[in-house]
Amino acid sequence: MSATSTELPHSSPTSPFGGYKPPTNTRVARYQIAISLLLGLFAIVCFSILRKTYPKLYNNQNQSVSIGNQKSILGWITSVLRIRDDQVLQHSGLDSYVFLRFFKMAIYMLLTCLMFAVTIISPLRYKLTGRFDGDGGDDDNNNNDSNFDDPLILALYTGFTYIFTFVILKWLMNFTQDIIRVRQDYLGNQNSITDRTVKLTGIPPVLRDEINLKRNIDNLNIGELESVVIVREWNDLNNLYRLREKIKKKLESYWVMYFDKNDLDIQDLLQRNISTESTMMSTDELIRLEDSSHVWDDPNSDTASTTASLATVAEATAAELSPNDGGHQYRPKIHKGLFGLFGPPVDAINYYSDQLSVVDKEILKARTRTYNPTSTAFITMATVAQAQMLGQTVLDPKVDHLITTLAPAPHDIIWENLCLTRKERRYRSIAVTAFIGFISVVMIYPVRYIASMLNLKTISKLWPQLGHFLKSHKWAANVVVGLLPTYLFTLLNIIVPFFYVWISSKQGFTSHGGEELASVSKNFFYIFVNLFLVFTVFGTLEDTTTTKIAYDLAKLLKDLSLFYVDLIVLQGLGMFPYKLLLLGNLMQFQVRQLFYCKTPRDYINLYETPVFNFGLQLPQPILILIITITYSIMSTRILTAGLLYFIMGYLVYKYQLMYACVHPPHSTGKVWSIIFRRIILGLCIFQLTMVGVLVLLSAYKTACFIAPLPLIVFMVWHNYEQKYIPLVSYIALRSISNEEVIEPQMSAPVTVDELRERNTTYQYPCLVAPLDGPVIGFTGPDESEILVWDNETHQVSILNKYLD
Repeated sequence: MSATSTELPHSSPTSPFGGYKPPTNTRVARYQIAISLLLGLFAIVCFSILRKTYPKLYNNQNQSVSIGNQKSILGWITSVLRIRDDQVLQHSGLDSYVFLRFFKMAIYMLLTCLMFAVTIISPLRYKLTGRFDGDGGDDDNNNNDSNFDDPLILALYTGFTYIFTFVILKWLMNFTQDIIRVRQDYLGNQNSITDRTVKLTGIPPVLRDEINLKRNIDNLNIGELESVVIVREWNDLNNLYRLREKIKKKLESYWVMYFDKNDLDIQDLLQRNISTESTMMSTDELIRLEDSSHVWDDPNSDTASTTASLATVAEATAAELSPNDGGHQYRPKIHKGLFGLFGPPVDAINYYSDQLSVVDKEILKARTRTYNPTSTAFITMATVAQAQMLGQTVLDPKVDHLITTLAPAPHDIIWENLCLTRKERRYRSIAVTAFIGFISVVMIYPVRYIASMLNLKTISKLWPQLGHFLKSHKWAANVVVGLLPTYLFTLLNIIVPFFYVWISSKQGFTSHGGEELASVSKNFFYIFVNLFLVFTVFGTLEDTTTTKIAYDLAKLLKDLSLFYVDLIVLQGLGMFPYKLLLLGNLMQFQVRQLFYCKTPRDYINLYETPVFNFGLQLPQPILILIITITYSIMSTRILTAGLLYFIMGYLVYKYQLMYACVHPPHSTGKVWSIIFRRIILGLCIFQLTMVGVLVLLSAYKTACFIAPLPLIVFMVWHNYEQKYIPLVSYIALRSISNEEVIEPQMSAPVTVDELRERNTTYQYPCLVAPLDGPVIGFTGPDESEILVWDNETHQVSILNKYLD
């Protein structure tokens, strides 16, 4: 019977699909391609329009790199494709370079395999079996595998299992060596404070003093120490800063309320053309203004972006107000009692200004106190070479004593977690790990129910009326069984990773880079186990006896091929373009602009650059690559869909990393080790799959010929761990530039990472950060300068918005 027949095919009672075989014809795939193309084109057109409407959201990075013809809707595409790898490295950093190299490597891998598939595998398979693909999804009259036991087909499958394994390993090692070369050159020519600093953990109590620790390190004769900073238990000081931020935000909101209730129109005041020579208000004016500030009624208006100084606003407002003017005497009030609802009313601005002054005094006192030292310190050496040697040195014969690792960048440190004791961090790690294990088990159930939609017999058991309806209406069965699971799978895969990123932030990691790498591993584990293994097993092994598990596990790969084609097409052509829209940031932008953007600080946060998180963006492409490699011999369609997926992903992510997003974590390309190990895992799954396919065809002797391949893959992995990991973790001494200067802090920054680390130190920020007052406005070109009010001096200071 034809696969395109309108009747439902009947299968044997032992069929895992219970009388209904999942859609195996190409009609569903064509529907999916059409839907995905419409979704993707709509997203691209919307993005091309929105990037001109919201340039600060979609094009706020790397203005030195051309974005193409601004008049052309799709001109940005050719510009992105012309960006060279060295430009990515220069403008977005090493981590972004490594991330995009993964996509380029996947493109080369799949393109090479696709050439073999199109020119050799599919033509021979069609000649011998009448099918282009061997996954049971062709639109033909031959629905059994009897033609696939031809000796030439078996030799073809066995031979190309070897060929594809060596092709993937060849590209993997080529890109690994390229990344190591670039990493060594990139980091070897830097001379930032990060490259010269080592983090020391496990410090015994006797050495938890800067003088004693410095003397101990000096005695090792490794090199000259520039500074030693011991991390202390600064949690009390950190809590004061948190309280200060809350008070400051409330104070800013009440100033906004003050101007709003008094109908003070800043736009009218700015149109009076008053002199803008002075950038400071006089004390008399400030007193008369009662510490008043201005509010941006419409952040998107032309007048809101004026470069007039605060002095202009102050003079104009002073002319409008006077102490005896009864029209402008409204002052916001609050109650000092419980929840601000009880007690006598007080002036809100004065109340929070006094609170801010009190907290500032407490912070100044707290900075002079002595805090208990922790077992962690930062050791900054005079040269990069000395730091690299110290970072690889075993300092103490005792276990867990004086452990050296290369330090994260100052801006990458999570000081709140670093101030915790080792015991507190250990408890957090154990609690988070246990909770993740619990959630992973719980998530099996929704995945199982989604997977059951691949099986009409299971649907009939859970919902008999729906099962009967689907059996009677073929189009509905094709939609529910053929299309709907891919959309539910995609929805689940979008929502759950955010949870794992959040839970990783609670684990107590001391750097954002380490936290991000952990979230990549957690999210990949989730989608691989829950959304791949569990989904596959529960979707195809219903009512299977233990004696037929091996048979059905091999057969399910063919039965699920259509699902994976649909999934990859939907993700690549349909969903990837929506990443360009930054929908979360766009919706947040609109909502906050309408309801929450009331103060100048809210306006700053409104245009905060979106953060590109590897933990959200990387695990799924790795899984897609594993799936594509697994089906590379059986399905040319999946190979083609996978190639399109990575081409689209490369274009989308390249734009985001170069123009729209920022990637603050600084892990110096260590994410490549995660990628490498997962691809090795994918190769093992691919080889086991091909063994299962040959066993399914009763070619047991032929399956034995694949046995050496897992051993070869294991040897490649072991060689990487032994010989390449040190080069991914450290800078080789021969790679370090010989032009190190005596005063590294005076050297000119040459990389984007050095620019981020300029003028930074390993001092705890709460000890040295200025006690800035509430933000009251903007000035300068493109509102690049923040105007900050000082309660104590009654003066306004100007800060650059783009400097840390």
